[in-house]
Amino acid sequence: MLAKMILKKPIDNPKPLMMIGLVFLALGQAWPRLLPFTGNLAPDAIDGIKGLLMGIAFGMLAWSAILNKRLRAGRRN
Repeated sequence: MLAKMILKKPIDNPKPLMMIGLVFLALGQAWPRLLPFTGNLAPDAIDGIKGLLMGIAFGMLAWSAILNKRLRAGRRN
C-alpha cells in the first residue's frame, strides 16, 4: 500500500528492487575500505553514511522479498 502511494502504480517485478538493494549492500560493504572517497570526514560521519547505505540495502531487499512472496501467492498488493 505504501509503494502504491509513493510510486502511484503497483510494482509487478521485484527484481529491480533486489538489484538496487544489492548495489547499496555492495557500496555499504566496500566503502570506505575499498573506495577511499571519504575526504576529510570524521569517523562518526563515515560510520553514519555506511549505516545509511546498509539500512537502505536491507530495506530494499526485505521489500523485494515481501513483494516476491505476495506475487507467488497470487496477490497484487
